[in-house]
Amino acid sequence: MNEHKAIIGRAVTWLTQACLGIAIVLLVLIAVLIVTQVVARNLFSTGLPRVDEAARFAGIAMVYFTAPFLLLRGQHVAVTLLVELLPRLGRRLCLVVAELATLGFCILTLYGFYRFLLRAGRFVTPAMGMPNLWFYMPALVGLAILAVVAAYRLGVLATGREVNE
Repeated sequence: MNEHKAIIGRAVTWLTQACLGIAIVLLVLIAVLIVTQVVARNLFSTGLPRVDEAARFAGIAMVYFTAPFLLLRGQHVAVTLLVELLPRLGRRLCLVVAELATLGFCILTLYGFYRFLLRAGRFVTPAMGMPNLWFYMPALVGLAILAVVAAYRLGVLATGREVNE
């Protein structure tokens, strides 16, 4: 059983590291696109709406791909002042509630995206002409992976271990 848990832990870790790698590439892409936009505006007095929209797409994707990596390591935004003052059982209970809230948020948001994209998925973005389904796909994938990480952390808590890796 421990080997099975180790395999799951390694798979979740690998998945979040892959997300981080994608996010780093997207960050570099954002920098290149912004520099391109600045050069085009200042040297050639022209705007590049496709470049602007591509940078926006990359920025949104970067955030959603970074969140699972941070959650797995407990490095996401969290207020721990009260939790750290609680006894061990109280801390664990707060962590379980937080993971359940994260999982619930992911499920509700994925459902909301599903309902939204049923109507708006076939429309395209203004500058690049990218279908909305593809524009929002990184957010969908990132939220799905975030849900997997939250479920994994709940499993770790259920076994009595610490969740921070």
